[in-house]
This record gives sequence, structure tokens and C-alpha cells, in this order.
Amino acid sequence: MNTQMTEPENLPPPVYQLMSSNAEALEAQERVIAATQRELRIFDMNARTLHDRGFGSPARIEVLRTMLLSTRGHKMRIALHDVKGIESELPRLMDLLARFSGQILIHRTFGAAAEARDPMIIADEDHFWRKLNIDQPRSVLTMYNAVDTRPFIDRFEEIWEKSELAVSGSTLGL
Repeated sequence: MNTQMTEPENLPPPVYQLMSSNAEALEAQERVIAATQRELRIFDMNARTLHDRGFGSPARIEVLRTMLLSTRGHKMRIALHDVKGIESELPRLMDLLARFSGQILIHRTFGAAAEARDPMIIADEDHFWRKLNIDQPRSVLTMYNAVDTRPFIDRFEEIWEKSELAVSGSTLGL
């Protein structure tokens, strides 16, 4: 009996790409988001930078809406350092949160997590886009590679542990 594990034959080859411009980064982010089958994890600085990454565009919101509608098991978690202005910067995302409040969480970081400077978008366990530093345009795209994605999932989870619910989809109490 052969106990050696084999790679699935239908899986595309891993992709690793370094991007040096914001335009390339936006295309890479679209690829990661489009690849999401179960969970999308997003870490960014604030509502403005999230908006600049396309989360305010009607097309991006439609992709996210379609993903969330496809099954109630789909989740999206967003961690931001600062949530001020999220209603004005990202009204479409806020509408999506109101409609899918059981599937979307938006947290604000605190403590050590508030020092993180490497925004990222992670789809499931296999795909990610990561900006190397908020002050630099360079970023990295990795697709179809669970081994390379795992450290960034762990990094996101560390940030998530040091965050708290900051924006609710409910208007109760207003």
C-alpha cells in the first residue's frame, strides 16, 4: 500500500508574484477575492485604505454579495486599526454588512495588533495578497499554495485576537 500523499491533479500550479504598483495590486486583490470559496479575511489600516483597495466600488460589492449569497457558510472578517468614517467612505460595504450581519464581522485592533503595518487579504487557506509595508507600493500575491498561506492566516488570527467588534450591521439602539 502506497501511503505517500499526492497533489490533486486538477489544482492549478502555485502562483507567486511580486507587484510594484497599486494598479497591479488591485488586480491581484481581485484574483484573491474571486478565488474565495468559504472565508475572506481582510486586515487594513482604516476605511480610507480599504476604500482605495476597491471595497467601495459597486463591482467589488457585487462580487462579495454573490459570494455571501451562495451559501450561509461563507464568512468575511475585516480587522481595521481605525473604523472612523467607515459609513461615509464605504456605504455599500455598510449596506452589505446590514444585509449579511451573520456572515460579516468588522473589528478594530488594539494593543500589539494596532502596530501591524502589513495589510492583507486572504481567501480560504490557499490564496493571499499582502502589502509588504503600508508605506511602500510593493505587494505579494500567492495563489494555490496552502503552505505559503498558512503563516499569514496565523498572522491574521493573531491580529483578530487583539481586536474587538467595532461596527455592527444592526441599527438596534439607535
